[in-house]
Amino acid sequence: MKDVLRVENLTVEFKTEEGTFTAIEGVSFRLGEQRTLAIVGESGSGKSVTSLAIMQLLAENGRVTAGDIVLDGEHLLQLPPEQIQHRILGQQISMIFQEPMTALNPILTVGDQITEVLFEHQDISKRDARARAIDVLREVGIPSPEKRIKQYPHELSGGMRQRVMIAMGLVAQPKVMIADEPTTALDVTIEAQILDLLDTLKREFKTSILFVTHDLNVVADIADDVIVMYAGEIVERGSVLDVFEKPKHPYTRGLLEAMPTLSGTTGDLPTIPGVVPSIATRPAGCRFHNRCAFVHDRCRSESPAVHRVDEQDVRCHLFDPAITRESE
Repeated sequence: MKDVLRVENLTVEFKTEEGTFTAIEGVSFRLGEQRTLAIVGESGSGKSVTSLAIMQLLAENGRVTAGDIVLDGEHLLQLPPEQIQHRILGQQISMIFQEPMTALNPILTVGDQITEVLFEHQDISKRDARARAIDVLREVGIPSPEKRIKQYPHELSGGMRQRVMIAMGLVAQPKVMIADEPTTALDVTIEAQILDLLDTLKREFKTSILFVTHDLNVVADIADDVIVMYAGEIVERGSVLDVFEKPKHPYTRGLLEAMPTLSGTTGDLPTIPGVVPSIATRPAGCRFHNRCAFVHDRCRSESPAVHRVDEQDVRCHLFDPAITRESE
């Protein structure tokens, strides 16, 4: 299978008043054609920073300090900013943001915002752009698109606004679409509709999706593959089936055990003690060691390597052959 997006050893730093800190470090993954790859983790794990770095939309105090981002054979970090702006963003790779009310311009109509994407990247007439905007609104399930195209974001429901964001992301038919927590603010019924819509559009438009979320239930519904991030690093990577059925990393296990089930549970759900450390307070050694039930001395002082276990990659000392031999 061809990789449409490849991220290699990506590292991002942020400069603050307290100093310069690493937000993500050595992040590597591949996204295949017409596949959905989920990035999952708690707030502060680095998943949104990863997506913003790919889109080159980091805040002014953030910068990529190492690594490579390759989109369909092009090394994005080597391209000048004007090429990224006019030839790549929106046309070859697009992004759906978490909260449409802040991402959409409140003083422009839905139609103006969709056609703006087309005018930026294509030589197209106003008439053809409007017709394309109406078509894409219809494709994302918005009724009466001829009417909606004249409306402003505040005149639409939350689910409608999210569909408009998806329409803007798809109108130029990009190779990759990044969805950053696109269903967080929606109720469960609308969330299910949006997830079904994304899966359908992926097949129709032959688009690959990078789906950022904290919700493992969503991952199970929409993704083919998953990477689990913690404190700026990938701790586990594999197919959704393998990771959900045979989780390796203690953090992944904890996340899965904390998922509510339809059958219900007696008593409280299990939780992972503590919180994800900030970029300024990450511990030495394994970054998860102060929340891990399997911690040992090496975890506190030495960062674990990535090991191949079955069909998964896992960053954990528990799977180091040397430690395994010592414990036998």
